[in-house]
Amino acid sequence: MTTSASGAADGVRIFAKYARLWAVVVMLASTVVGVLLTLWGVFFDLDKDLSTALAAIGESVIASVLVYVMVSLFLDPVRQRLQAQELAGYAIGVAHSQFQERFEASLPSGVFESADVPKLAFREAFETLLVSSTRYDSKGSAAEFATFRLALGSRKRAFRRLDQIRLCILDPRAEECLRAHVSMRQREENNTEPRQTIEQGIEALRQRVFVSLAALHDLRTSLPTHVYLHRDLPFFRCEMFDGGMFLTYNLDATEYPENLQFSSRTRPYRAYHTSLDMTRRFAAKEIRFGSDSALGVDSDERFLDLLAELGCRTPLEELRTARDERFRRFRAQLREAGIDEGDIF
Repeated sequence: MTTSASGAADGVRIFAKYARLWAVVVMLASTVVGVLLTLWGVFFDLDKDLSTALAAIGESVIASVLVYVMVSLFLDPVRQRLQAQELAGYAIGVAHSQFQERFEASLPSGVFESADVPKLAFREAFETLLVSSTRYDSKGSAAEFATFRLALGSRKRAFRRLDQIRLCILDPRAEECLRAHVSMRQREENNTEPRQTIEQGIEALRQRVFVSLAALHDLRTSLPTHVYLHRDLPFFRCEMFDGGMFLTYNLDATEYPENLQFSSRTRPYRAYHTSLDMTRRFAAKEIRFGSDSALGVDSDERFLDLLAELGCRTPLEELRTARDERFRRFRAQLREAGIDEGDIF
């Protein structure tokens, strides 16, 4: 900064600091001048026209000072406050616009609070992405609610028109991964009820996976699905469509933790899209329910062979009974929340 520019800036700061003092000095000086001119015209022996003119000028100056004082006391504060609000609103709008432009590729387009059942805002956002998508991809642990959603959605056009339904589910044979999921869940739970042991939790989670597989097997005619058994640690749960995704970090023990919605134009979407591709590519096992190929599970006999391969000793009828009990529990939760089973959720 040059010396002249620095001097000018210092002058502006000095004037701003003493602006109110300068205003008072100017008003007092104007008042004094007005009074002197008025007195001069009244008391001194001058030409009549000159005396009248001086008195008029003096009175005008005094009147101007009075008007200025009234405006400063009553109108100017209101004007300044409104102007400040307008400038603040404009500044906030510009800052938000710049922030949005800079971070749009990383920010979620929606945030849905944790809940025990899907809230209305989430259901509306889910339906919007579903009806415009050709695929539904999901990754989690046992896919309990996902299979329930597909079971109720099997009669809905939005689900039946999907070209692909791909679920990444925890491999029931991966003992250490099961242990990690159970440990994380128990650590996040906050209740006074006696906890299951880790081993009991592992067996319960394994059974929940088998029940989900049984549910998908019975849906194979109306909704063919591909299942990929993964062995990833419990970092997140993801549901992905053509136009966006819902991402949940496993940070609390509610049925539906806080859910983030991302557009397909964002970096997180591209990152988790790649993650799901890698999960499917390197899955421990791929299962095709309803496929006509040699790898497809299209009969109870093949499904029983699959269960035996995965180490399941529970009879198929017991798995179906557990599935029905799970669905009754979810239906009861929907009714308590005022959600119609005919809706998409």
